Amino acid sequence: LVFIGGNLYVFWYKHNVLSKIEAAFNKTWDDAALVQLIKQELSRFDLLTPDLEHASLQSLAAKLSEVHPRRQEQDFVDSIVKGEMTGSYFLLVGPKGAGKSGMVFDAMLNIRNKGAVFLEAHPDLEVFRLRLGNALNYEFSEDMQAGLFQRPDPRSGGPAMDIERALDKLYEVAMRNGRRRPLVLVITKIQNFQNNDQGRNLLLQIQQYAERWAIRGIVTVVFTTDDVWPYTLLRKAATLMEVRSVQDLDWEMSKRTLLCRRPDAENVDSVVHVVGGRQSYLNKVSRAEEMLQAAEDLLRSEKAWLENCLGLIPDCDNDGEVVVQQKWSLHCWTLLREFARLYRANQKESGDSWDPLKLPVIPAWRCQQIMTRPDYLDELDRLDVVYIDMNSNVQPDSMLVLRAALDIVEKEGFDELLEDVRCRIKEIENLRR
Repeated sequence: LVFIGGNLYVFWYKHNVLSKIEAAFNKTWDDAALVQLIKQELSRFDLLTPDLEHASLQSLAAKLSEVHPRRQEQDFVDSIVKGEMTGSYFLLVGPKGAGKSGMVFDAMLNIRNKGAVFLEAHPDLEVFRLRLGNALNYEFSEDMQAGLFQRPDPRSGGPAMDIERALDKLYEVAMRNGRRRPLVLVITKIQNFQNNDQGRNLLLQIQQYAERWAIRGIVTVVFTTDDVWPYTLLRKAATLMEVRSVQDLDWEMSKRTLLCRRPDAENVDSVVHVVGGRQSYLNKVSRAEEMLQAAEDLLRSEKAWLENCLGLIPDCDNDGEVVVQQKWSLHCWTLLREFARLYRANQKESGDSWDPLKLPVIPAWRCQQIMTRPDYLDELDRLDVVYIDMNSNVQPDSMLVLRAALDIVEKEGFDELLEDVRCRIKEIENLRR
């Protein structure tokens, strides 16, 4: 009786696990939840007027569409989340704050989250294991009351084995019933995985399932990343992966975004000229009473961070760590100075047709020649000082970074300071020889 009862319990438990995962994808946001989400978004920009407090869902959605002008890439993301694009999995690459995760969330909002789950990557695999389990409504057999019939501990394999089991269960759920459209699994900010053997192995582990699911058209995986190293890793084994680049808004779209949120705003051109078309910066300044003052505050903060991160010491001490840090700062400022020179040269050449938000671009191989170091670009990309796209082109991470670099580089005496640091490093190295 104990043996038969135990087997029946195990059979029921396995069936219940699959039912719970399927329920995680079938869960939808009702009208009350959507109204609350839209009201929270409108209140961020002080646009939740008293007449909208008791407005219908359609009225609130129409107001939200005015606050968030639709981007060109939104149609592509909508078709992915709706399950209209099968046979591939997708990687959205773009600088931090460009709006990648926001577009995915808007697409999930349109379908009321039915058939899609959303989670964010984390450097600690145990934390990511827990997030994946919560997103899929999977307990990793930790709630199973069958210790008498279990030989190994369910957690004995570590987080990588638990993630493998969760993905395998998702595969069973996707295969056991015929569906009109594939399930959608969104994993954002995969650059948060550590760039070491453990993190890279996890990315390849998920990619293998994404390839298998894409062939059968049962699950569509969507990755987003701010850095270039996940793309460099995934492209080696990718056969069905599609990569799309998400960039900042252009001049007209940036102005339109601010005017939609602040119709009576002044100095819109000056604000966009400072912060550029970065979605996150536009959100910050649009919530401020004085947008131009908020933009200048962001510029001062970025400039202070840049000077602190890449500080130059012309009379640095003869210490190993100090010399290494000064070498790093010297080569980085050499590259930033070249970006500033190119930006001013483009400004002079373009004349009246000049686009002030067009960032200067230098190929990665040329950046390595300018810096005379091939190993600094990845670190600058990780620090969000530069952005490396999927074509190995390098540009300043944002217009705000470029503005801060222009203020520092064009200051009187900067070239002499850079040369003094260079001479001091050579002097120390000659003394060591």
